[in-house]
Amino acid sequence: MINKLLGWAVGFMTVAALCYAFYEAGQKVGECRAKMQIIEKQVEVVKYVEKKKALIQSRPNAGRDELLKRMRAGRL
Repeated sequence: MINKLLGWAVGFMTVAALCYAFYEAGQKVGECRAKMQIIEKQVEVVKYVEKKKALIQSRPNAGRDELLKRMRAGRL
């Protein structure tokens, strides 16, 4: 009787340990994937900013009159 109860307890503890191990492994994988997505988004933002900077820098500098005209038109 005691051997059977001890066998059930060991089996239950083994199943519980396996469930916990799989849960922790899943958490680590999910965390790693989330970090990869954040890094990918940051790279996209950097690329977008670099493109915008290049576009702005490729335009000729506006003079005072041009800036005043844009400001009055509400485009500045």
